[in-house]
Parts: sequence; structure tokens; C-alpha cells
Amino acid sequence: MDATLVRESPFLTGHHQPNRMEVDAPDLVIRGRLPDDLAGVFYRNGAEPLYPPTDEDYHWFDGDGMVYAFFISDGRVSMRNRWVRTDKFLLEQGEGRRLFGVLGNPMTADPKSHGTRYNTANTNVIIHGGKLLALMEGAPPVALDPRTLDTLGEETYGGLITTTFSAHPKVDYSTGELINIGNAVHGLGGEAVIRYDVLDFDGAPVVTELIPVPHMTMLHTFFVTENWVVFPVMPLEISLQRLLSGGPMTAWVPDRPSKLGLMPRRGTAADVRWIEVEPRHMLHEANVWEDEQGRIVADVAAAEGTALFPDVNGNRAGHAETRQSLRRWTIDPKAKSDSLNEEIVNDRDIQFPRPDDRLMARRSRQAFANSNLNSHDGRVEGMDSALRVDTATGAEDLYHFGAGTAVGELIFAPRIGSTHELDGYALTLVHRKDSPESELAVFDAANIADGPIATAVIPFRIPSGFHCNYYSVDGPLYRQAFGTA
Repeated sequence: MDATLVRESPFLTGHHQPNRMEVDAPDLVIRGRLPDDLAGVFYRNGAEPLYPPTDEDYHWFDGDGMVYAFFISDGRVSMRNRWVRTDKFLLEQGEGRRLFGVLGNPMTADPKSHGTRYNTANTNVIIHGGKLLALMEGAPPVALDPRTLDTLGEETYGGLITTTFSAHPKVDYSTGELINIGNAVHGLGGEAVIRYDVLDFDGAPVVTELIPVPHMTMLHTFFVTENWVVFPVMPLEISLQRLLSGGPMTAWVPDRPSKLGLMPRRGTAADVRWIEVEPRHMLHEANVWEDEQGRIVADVAAAEGTALFPDVNGNRAGHAETRQSLRRWTIDPKAKSDSLNEEIVNDRDIQFPRPDDRLMARRSRQAFANSNLNSHDGRVEGMDSALRVDTATGAEDLYHFGAGTAVGELIFAPRIGSTHELDGYALTLVHRKDSPESELAVFDAANIADGPIATAVIPFRIPSGFHCNYYSVDGPLYRQAFGTA
């Protein structure tokens, strides 16, 4: 591939510059000392294009999925990374060039791509039902071997899920269930309908329901509590008609309200109640639960707009006016009128808030996130800090890595025998400005401000990516996937 033909993009340079390589590193150098009671596997997925586009703007969300696995035990770390070999990846690899339009744009696709699904499998990577699943929200999951990361193929759950699957399904550790949505199940040009699924601990489907939504949107996440699910439809709109008219396919619609669909967790489409609230941009939440009054409490990263996509007129907002803060949304399902109470929990510029995953759908107090102190645009230049927020008080515990550093999603990692949500560690991938190395940084979860207690040194730069998950060797999902139950 002639690099001079690739259109310049901030998401193909700096922290984002692709390596286009797969590596096995059996024993990484450790700075400091890894704790003896940290044992498990840390996975990260991200977009690493095999062939960047040459004729249109690249988007960070577009690259091929590259999964990294860090296996931690006995104070040592081994690492492996592999591309997810989707049908798209294999087709383009066979041709030796890019065939698909950016984000699957049919207007710029090569005819040789017709008949092959646009599936990058680049957004998240989770364990459920004994399988490692690479996810993007426009296609079914792709199963990988949890040890080797070899691609096993699309997981359709016996033919039930053949179109779309969420990048953020929720695993309820109390029940073992995975709760999922599939967006745009009839395609981007079809009726605006999502599919709601509940899978049991073994990955067997037990509930599926088709639910109409107000308009086609980037429904990147949804909320789950012990008794409720909430489908947040933001003012972002996906429109093939607008694309065919020369406008942006995904765009912010000014002054359009957000709409939240409330449904009992075991409900049906007939039970959904839509409430209308102020316009918000929200793609990620830390956790959601029910309080003593039965109200739904959601701690979310939200803003009044987005810089990720233009508005319907092609105007793009800047990062400064769309920076996300940690907010608490409280919704009363019993209220007669539409209402959402919003409080600012912490006003730092944040991305990717996460809880102790063992408390998903149940009350939690700690939110872990990556934050931005110095960058003009943290998505491009890098979020430079690791942050823990006590959501009951708003108190923060922050470590700044230095200007120009790219800090990935911060994940809670319970120690062996952990009993509460600060009883363990926090892990994140870090790339310092212009460094030839990356680091897997390990914090004491209760003392982020003290800095990493240890780092595993990766002897090359890992490009900025998306979502991570950690599975402890004494956890049920690890034991099922690795056969140690």
C-alpha cells in the first residue's frame, strides 16, 4: 500500500497511528512490583485499520478490530494481540486494499464488497456464555478463543441474532444474564426498530422482543437495573436519505429532545413508555440502579451536544463546548409527567466511566474514568489522567500522567477474594507523548492519586482504542471461559 495515497487524518497519526502488526510477548518487563493477589486477564479492543481509506475522511470508529490480551499471574504479564478476522477483513486482505466505505458508506464502497457484511468488531470485547466476544453495534458478535485470540466466527445464537448486537451489552453478575439490544435490525434504510434480548449464563436466549424507537439513532448504550431497562434515544439521527442528498449520514438535530424508553426488564414492546427530556449527548454510563423509592438512578457521561458528528447542516461543534461531565440522572417510572432530574456529580472532562462490574444493575458508589486536564481535544490528543469519583459525595481521586499522554479506559480489577468495590486495583493502558513504549498501569483502586504501583512495559506504541474488560481468575465468567470452574 502506498502511504502517500492515504488521506491525512488526526485518527491515523500521533497516538492513533496504526502499527498493523500482531505480537506475542511472553513476559513483559515490570516496573515496580505487581501485587500477588492480582490474577486474571485484561482485554482491550480498538480500531486498527488494515487498509486506511484513500478517498474520503477517516473516522476513528471505522478501523478493523484489534484485540489485546494481557494475562496476569504470579507478578508477571504476558501479552498477545490479534486482528479480528471478520469476513470484511478477510475480503480486503485477499484483495490487498480497502473495499468498504468509511463506516460502511455504500456510496464509496467498491463493488467487490457487495454481499459481504461491514463488520469491524472493533468496539468492545467481553466474556459471556464461556466465549470471548468482539463487538460492534452494526453486526453480530465475533467469537474469539479467549487464550489465543484466534477468530472462531460470528456468534448468531442459533440463528436468532443475524443483524446487529450492542457494543455495550450488560452482564448482571447477580443472575449471570446478559441483556442486549440490537439497533436498526431492519437496516439503516428500514423501520426504526431495536431488538431486545436476554441470554442466560450459558448464552442461551430466553427473551427476545422487537421494539419500535422514535427515530434511527446511534443507540450505543442502554440502561439496566434489577427491574427496568431504559432505551436512550438522543438527538443524533442516522439518515440514508440525507446521505443520498449529499449531507452527513449521522448528524445532530438541533433542538430535538432526547427520548427515554422505559420498559420492565421482562416486559414487551407494549409496555414501553417514552418520556421526553432536554437534548443531551450520552454514549456511556458508569452504572444504573434503583433507589429506595423505586426511582432509576443513572450515572452517565453527558453533554449538551457532540463534536463526534456534524449537525444536519454540516456544522461541527468543538470539543470545548461539548465536553462531557459525570452527571446523575434520576427517573421516576411512576411519575405521571415526563421528567428527568439531572445533577453534576463531577465536572471533569471525562470519557468511558465504569463501575466495579460485579455491581452492574445494582447500587454502586465508585466510578472509574479517564479524564482530560490539558488537551484541547482529548479524543485526538489523548485523555491525560486517570480518575475515580465517589458518586455519593463527588470527591475525586485523580492522577495526571502529564500533558500529551493518552490514557485509556480505567477498569476496576478485583483482587483475589475481593469483597467490596474498592477492594482491588484499577488498570489502564497508557501511551506517553512521543514515547516508543506503552504501559499497562496498575493502581491501588482506593489511591489513584498516588500513581501506579506497577507498570507492565509494552515495547511499542499501542494505538488509542476503545473498551476494556478485566476478568479475575476467581470470577464466574473467567472460570467458565477458561474451563477452571
